[in-house]
Amino acid sequence: MSEIYAVKKQEEFKTSLWSGGSTTELYIYPEDAIYKEGNFQCRVSSATVEVERSDFTSLPGVKRYLSIFHGHLDMIHGEGEKVSLEPFQVDCFDGGVPTVSFGQVVDFNLMLKNGADGKMETAQISAGESFILEPEKGQNLLVVYVPVGKVKIEDMQIETGELFICKNWSKELRIENTGESVAGLGICRVSVK
Repeated sequence: MSEIYAVKKQEEFKTSLWSGGSTTELYIYPEDAIYKEGNFQCRVSSATVEVERSDFTSLPGVKRYLSIFHGHLDMIHGEGEKVSLEPFQVDCFDGGVPTVSFGQVVDFNLMLKNGADGKMETAQISAGESFILEPEKGQNLLVVYVPVGKVKIEDMQIETGELFICKNWSKELRIENTGESVAGLGICRVSVK
């Protein structure tokens, strides 16, 4: 199967309100899945946390990754495992463990469920720099979010606030900063069925 590339623009994303702010679903797989029904394998989202303290929704059976793009976030998982995140740091945790966060931030989330596996990474690249992303064993879906800056992946330009998707990912891809300032990236590498 050949690779399929797509770029999603901000107006294509679905945003909903929650008790502490708003959350924007950037991508869900399968694409006809519905988050509230739990029938997804992979969900990528970004949430704006507007309150100082928030309780995470309990999501048993979901492997979660979370990063922030600016600000500072403290989280407590379960009985006191404390994690502090600075911009572009990543935390991985069990979505079924009670989690409380402290800090007003914009975060970036990857949720994995129903047999999917994978990981989240982040990157910051200077103007004119580039790097290569290569799938690791079993990874066949790549999702790259650009919260700041602009990059080119293969021959596709991705602007601030846009999302690049590669289905049937099987070969290395070059990511190049085509802007004049540092570009920040949220990178989700996933194995889906």
